[in-house]
Amino acid sequence: MTDLVFHKSEKYIKEDLEYYFSSERDIHSQVKPGEDIFSLTPDSKELNIYFKDEEIGNLFFPFTPGSVDRIYIGISFPLFANNWGAAFLRHLMTLVKPEGYVVLPVYPEMQASEKNYWARSILEDIFISRSRWKGMSNIWAENDGVMSMRIGRKQPPEINSTANYLLRQSGQAVTRQILVNNESDSSVKKHFLDLHLSHWANVTNSAIVEKIIQEQFGRKKQVILATLGDDENNSLLAIELLMSSYINIETALAQTSSTSSSILQPNEVTAFNSHVIKNKLITNSDQTDLLASGHQPQVITLINSANEHMIETTWKLLAAGGLLIVHQDKHIATKNLRTEQIESKLNSLGTVRYYSSIAASEHKPSTEISHYSSLIEQELIDERDNKEGVFWVVEK
Repeated sequence: MTDLVFHKSEKYIKEDLEYYFSSERDIHSQVKPGEDIFSLTPDSKELNIYFKDEEIGNLFFPFTPGSVDRIYIGISFPLFANNWGAAFLRHLMTLVKPEGYVVLPVYPEMQASEKNYWARSILEDIFISRSRWKGMSNIWAENDGVMSMRIGRKQPPEINSTANYLLRQSGQAVTRQILVNNESDSSVKKHFLDLHLSHWANVTNSAIVEKIIQEQFGRKKQVILATLGDDENNSLLAIELLMSSYINIETALAQTSSTSSSILQPNEVTAFNSHVIKNKLITNSDQTDLLASGHQPQVITLINSANEHMIETTWKLLAAGGLLIVHQDKHIATKNLRTEQIESKLNSLGTVRYYSSIAASEHKPSTEISHYSSLIEQELIDERDNKEGVFWVVEK
């Protein structure tokens, strides 16, 4: 039996496995994994999947459809209840055998809403599969905090997300890059990892920004978005938010990066999703030219681009009542402002709110954000206290 389990990274493997092997969660062993379960992470450089060694594989490995018995989503794995998460789950359903299933941690309604995680009602709304007149759902509540998704009478509908390009076109994108540049086969592994890690970095960022916009403007109000700065994923962020079912982005302006890696081709992602985004996306490497279109943004993001000049410039461009969202990945070496400098600069503009980069929740003083993972709960406390890696939000 081939059982796979996805982790956020290697450090969480032990706790993720204990969650599913524990009798507290699965008293009757309904979905307990086998002893030969194989661990995978998004950042693993191991692309040779043998299932006979102890190597940690890469979860983006192109598994053959219908070849896996069960796939488990670890409690550490950041799978948000948005379009990307739904498209990813839909893809996993194509990888399992007809009698197989996907198992994931599911939070109670209120906790799920707080963190933008999956609740049973959200899963059933998207993935329900009726069996003639019986009205059976393919979402099964196994035990406390555990749900399984099984293949129903038909596959769930297509879900708009950049995940579809990544999961269907990544192999072709890597091949195109090698053929166009006349590179050797040795480039395959590097290009594969670079492409997937670029997309993976956008998974959490888009989920957090989506939650911030939703809480400020609701689901229906039309919003003009600008993703500015030098981050290479500005276009990906804009495209994902344009396709979101949970906010209403009228127009997205994306500043393209001159230092973007050659393997990351935003134009390909745009073309792949053109039937959805149509003419709502405007891109330009020059910020002045980009904003000369006359659109005044109600939301501006500065991802990994927080310097004093950019903050001052974008603040002037922002519409009254709009949001400036600033985020600096703590794992990326940068010449931009340090955490305390960002804090000081933004406080001079107005009242600053902080959102977690882990759980899509607003950090509030002396309030802890709950999580099934004790490791991540401690990380949330540390993040709240030192503000490293948070999303700063200031309303104009």
